Amino acid sequence: MTSTEVLVIVGGVALGYWLVAVVWPLLSGRDNASSTSDDGERPWHEVLGVPANADRATIDAAHQSKRAEHLPERIAHLSAEARAQAQRRRMQIDRAYAQAMRQFG
Repeated sequence: MTSTEVLVIVGGVALGYWLVAVVWPLLSGRDNASSTSDDGERPWHEVLGVPANADRATIDAAHQSKRAEHLPERIAHLSAEARAQAQRRRMQIDRAYAQAMRQFG
C-alpha cells in the first residue's frame, strides 16, 4: 500500500467520523425537534408559570414576559444550539398561550 492510499483511507475515515458525529445530529435534530420535547406533558399554566385558574390579563402578561426572555435579539450572541433551544421554547410558550385562549373561548 502506498502512502497516498493510506492518506486517502485516513482522510475518508476522518470525513466519515465528522459526518456522523457533527452533521448527522444537527440534521436529525432539526427534523424531529418537536418530537423530542416534552410539550405534551406540561399543562399550559405550568409553561406560562401561572395558576390554572388565572384570568386572561394574567395569562397575557405571563405570555409576553416569557416570550420576551427568548427574543432573537436577546440571544443573538449565544451559540446556534442555544438559539435553537430558545426558538423551541418560544414555540412551546406560544402553544401554551394558544391552548389557554382556547379554554377561554
